[in-house]
Amino acid sequence: MFWIKNGRQYREQTSQKISWGHWFAFFNILWAVAIGSRYAFLIDWPHTFLGRLYFFISILGHFSFIAFGAYLLVLFPLSFIIKNERTFRGVSVIIATIATTLLLVDTEVFSRFNLHLSSVVWNLLVNPENGELSRDWQIFFTPMPLMLLAQMLFSRWAWYKLRSLERQKWIRGVGVLLTGLFITTHLIYAWADAYLYRPITMQKSNFPLSYPMTARTFLEKHGLLDKQQYETTLDQEGRPDTPMIHYPKQALSYEPVENKPNLFIITVSGLRQDAVQKEKMPALTEFAEKATQFTHHYTTGSSNNAAITGLFYGLNANYTDSLLNHKQTSVLIEKMQQDGYQFGLFSATNFKPSIFRQALFHQMKLPKLKAKNSQIDNQSAVKNWQVWFKQKSADQPWFSYLNLDVGELTRQQHLPTEAQEQAFYQAQLTQLDHQISLILADLNAQQALENTAVIITGEQGYSFQKTEEALLNYFAPEEIHVPMIVAWKELNTGEEDKLTSHIDVVPALMYNLFWVKNSNADYTQGHNLFDHTQSPREWALVSNYRWNVIITPNGTQYHIDNKGNYQKYDRTYQPESSNRPPLGLFLDVYQQNSSFMEK
Repeated sequence: MFWIKNGRQYREQTSQKISWGHWFAFFNILWAVAIGSRYAFLIDWPHTFLGRLYFFISILGHFSFIAFGAYLLVLFPLSFIIKNERTFRGVSVIIATIATTLLLVDTEVFSRFNLHLSSVVWNLLVNPENGELSRDWQIFFTPMPLMLLAQMLFSRWAWYKLRSLERQKWIRGVGVLLTGLFITTHLIYAWADAYLYRPITMQKSNFPLSYPMTARTFLEKHGLLDKQQYETTLDQEGRPDTPMIHYPKQALSYEPVENKPNLFIITVSGLRQDAVQKEKMPALTEFAEKATQFTHHYTTGSSNNAAITGLFYGLNANYTDSLLNHKQTSVLIEKMQQDGYQFGLFSATNFKPSIFRQALFHQMKLPKLKAKNSQIDNQSAVKNWQVWFKQKSADQPWFSYLNLDVGELTRQQHLPTEAQEQAFYQAQLTQLDHQISLILADLNAQQALENTAVIITGEQGYSFQKTEEALLNYFAPEEIHVPMIVAWKELNTGEEDKLTSHIDVVPALMYNLFWVKNSNADYTQGHNLFDHTQSPREWALVSNYRWNVIITPNGTQYHIDNKGNYQKYDRTYQPESSNRPPLGLFLDVYQQNSSFMEK
């Protein structure tokens, strides 16, 4: 009889704790939704009714699922393990208080870095190297006693009112509604992701622990989605979850310039830093010796779009998708249009990278894009430039951009051995060097260099025996270390060995050629490439949609992806063991990455 009575009592107590747990979970759902509503003021608010409706549906569905899921995974098992109801409620209150406090902290993390809490971000917050920041974050733990008190009061009230609460029928309807909202959230997002409805897809990372469902593979399998068309749209308009961009932050103003300078930029896809040698490219090397050569220069990414983002916008490659989506042109291009510059735009790839037509030059008439399999023709691009250069008006300032390519041209040959690929690549460099010599001869013939800034650089380097897929997350020096050669009458000739990046070009041109009054922070993330009074860069950033790669002056690389994975590489791109990430550097990168995001 004792065992029967004891067993019945255990079941009744457990049943009471489970019933209480349901109401406690519901209380914390309300807490989570109330705190999570702060994200509405931190994100780029959608401009459509459906986008706004999705936000309200998702906040209710997501946080109800997270709160009730935590109850099922943690508190429900504890109701069987912890026999004493006071101890059980005490443990539940402590766990709930910690969770709600972390959610409050996460809202502030998201506000500052556009990231959610992770192990790396947490280490940044408590980093002893930055005591002021650590003290700043401690403020967000001050509401913890009040939260604890509220949890304790509800815990006690719900326990003594349990019989009355158990008679409430509406709670079941609320549970069904919240479950339905959670399912609806994922179904709506799956539809939006398949059809690139950005007012919804840009909300993908609004909330912590949010992993919306996608159904592209299912839709492709059943003929409801054209994969090729989807990828084309993605290439042209950027990733569907890209945030809004606020660029420039302020309207730009300029000092008057009497003798407006000309600007000529040549970019070569596949041009490595070690190619600028007399044995490989004598004409370019001779030009570099009479100009300023930045020998420790890095591109902003291992793709054409990423490189152009850095070079023409002064922004790191994380903003490429935002620029594509919002068709945002560069402040540099806008300034020259306002000043009545003559434009001469030429491309060996017929402006194939999507950023040219979709963003940078979207207001200009470019030649129609040829078929994907069309051959790259550097020679024709140079000839077309020569014709334009001779016919342009001498009474107006001019801007010319010449886009050449030796990397893709080499990779198209599908050469079986590295030796053959190197030989073909060198042959392409020889041809390119000859074409550059023709360009320089025309510039000298018209004495154009007297009032023209000439920039020759690589979009990205070239790695032998690598496929396009392998290059997506490959950041070896031969891929990202590129030449930067600038000829400008106000610069000294010779080599500069300071660490520089593509994002440093725009502030240099805007200040030294066009005399902008605004500070760099209004329109760029870069430093003035031509300014010798500034402190040298402590790091440069190369990135893509997944990885941020920090490069230090000694060539060491620190990689961190959007999931918090971390790896260190030495200057030869060999992985090194590193138990302690450079938290201060990561903090600087996170702050810079969010500097032009609209909130």
